[in-house]
Amino acid sequence: MNVRKGDTWFRMGLAILAGLMVSVAGYAAENPIQLRGGSSVPARHLKASKKAERKDKKTVTANVSRKKQASPEAQAGNKSSSASSQEISQLKQQLALQQEQISELLQAVNRLQAEVVRGSRPSVTAADAQPPRESAPTSFAEPSRDNEIASLAPILPPMAKTQAEGAHQILAVNTPLNLAKAKQTDGKGLPPGGTSRSAVTSSESSPAGQANKSGPLTLDNGKITLGATFFGLYRYYANTGFGPQILTLLNTPGPGNGGFNSFDVDRTYINFVFTPTKALTFRVTPNIYRQYSSASGVKLGSTSATGSTENGNLLLRLKYAYVEYNTPFAHSKTFGKDKLTFGQQQQPLTDWEEGLYGYRFVNLTPWNYLSLSSTYPGLRLHGPIEFNGKQYLDYEVGVFNNQSFHAYETGDKKQVMARLSYYPMGAVSKYQGLGLTGFVDYGYRDAAPDLNTNVPITRVAALVHYETKSGDYGIAGEYDYGRNAFAVGNMFSGSGPADAFGFGPTQYAPFNSMTAALLSGTHTNQRGFDFFGHARLGKSPFYLFGMFEQFNPNTQVTTNPLDFRTVVGGISYKYGKYWQFALDSQNIIYYRNQFTFPASELVKFNPSLAAQYPNGIPNAVPGDSNAIFFNVLFNY
Repeated sequence: MNVRKGDTWFRMGLAILAGLMVSVAGYAAENPIQLRGGSSVPARHLKASKKAERKDKKTVTANVSRKKQASPEAQAGNKSSSASSQEISQLKQQLALQQEQISELLQAVNRLQAEVVRGSRPSVTAADAQPPRESAPTSFAEPSRDNEIASLAPILPPMAKTQAEGAHQILAVNTPLNLAKAKQTDGKGLPPGGTSRSAVTSSESSPAGQANKSGPLTLDNGKITLGATFFGLYRYYANTGFGPQILTLLNTPGPGNGGFNSFDVDRTYINFVFTPTKALTFRVTPNIYRQYSSASGVKLGSTSATGSTENGNLLLRLKYAYVEYNTPFAHSKTFGKDKLTFGQQQQPLTDWEEGLYGYRFVNLTPWNYLSLSSTYPGLRLHGPIEFNGKQYLDYEVGVFNNQSFHAYETGDKKQVMARLSYYPMGAVSKYQGLGLTGFVDYGYRDAAPDLNTNVPITRVAALVHYETKSGDYGIAGEYDYGRNAFAVGNMFSGSGPADAFGFGPTQYAPFNSMTAALLSGTHTNQRGFDFFGHARLGKSPFYLFGMFEQFNPNTQVTTNPLDFRTVVGGISYKYGKYWQFALDSQNIIYYRNQFTFPASELVKFNPSLAAQYPNGIPNAVPGDSNAIFFNVLFNY
């Protein structure tokens, strides 16, 4: 009822305003006088104004009659001149009064409209908001420095407008339409090539772990952005074996399960970003993931129980939650784009390298694959270093927890990470041209202070990379070094012997004991190298991509049966801005020939185990894993 009543008053106000405007427009056409805004006059004086206007017209008519009745021509001329000046003065006063009344009425209509909007939030189509091009009604408003006008149409959220090339489409709320842009519309009241108010598109942006692929929905004049990322896949294994996860949260049965296949939702992100000012940005990213747990059944009463429903659920956890200070060096041309970030955030290497590779939805980058999580709580300073408009250096340095975002921090020590990328020729974009990158991470295995176990962890990466300006072609080579950076849990993150998880003994019990002996020490060394890249096939939407990695889990072992290679290769297809598909082969290959690990070598790592198996550990080399994946990425 309140909505209909408010709408009736609104239409009455429009009718009154239209009548006044037609009257003033007709008079202004005959007497071109510059309109100007005046002080407001209460609307209740409108009737008095009309009476005064009629009285003034009668006065003018009487003056004209008296002029005609005057006898001497000289006297008539003087009187006529005096009357004309007086008439002009009166007309100016009347026009000024009408302008003031119109201004007051405009304000009253806007207030009435605001009340209606607050009470009901009625939906108005683009056709209602913009009159047909043929009609073009006359409208009046007080002049604005921004050339914006108040029209007879209700004030609506303006059209989705493009900011700059490659920028997001936005929806702003209660912003008057620009006069110059309002004229450039099609028959539906839309800008040429534009979209409707309800359809909001966006260009490329960069959610965690992805290069610029798409852009989020932007609201509230650019202060709030909403985005989503979806990783889905189908996989088929010709051979299954023990080894690390090639892709996050993908677990497989162990040896002897060839033919295993599965549809999976690997990861889903929802990105909320709020930028209240130019200086601050807040980001919250929930992460939907597959849960794995060893929870058993639950007892109900004295004689009954039910199985656990915990395993396999898709649950929600927090991936990113941080505040970013965007202008710590705002007055510097060299460091002006640098930022300071506090909270649960990306560490310096993985997110940057995923953008360089471009296929995070297919497989993990090297150190992320081996043991380094993508996200840690901490403090990070990062950004480019520019000279003469070109980026020559790009850096990230931070202090973080030793535990990642999905584990408790129990120790009193922290880890320090830093990355520095050097572009000798200068780069316009983040990865363009030839680059040299170094990364170092120094931390500790997390442990409570009263345990007095301070095992240091070191990770180092050195990369040489090149990417074309378009980003269609790129290649990189990487060397990795680690100390105590790859343990049993990393080795069997994808699949491992049941004995490693407290179920057993099984036929793999000796192999499991050997693996623990070779990887659980406090002085293990790791070494690896890898190559990865992508290439567009002509001007088509198809790309070839691949990654080759060789990794030695402990170089102190003379002939380590756990040395392996990871080989990923395939073809991808980009469909529009938001979709990408990939068909690829993924393989974990243990390249040592099968042999019995000798007790003479085992004694250096675990003397008691060597004594238990004096003839060595048979079948020390694990079986390979070979699979075909079909991956899907939706990134908005």
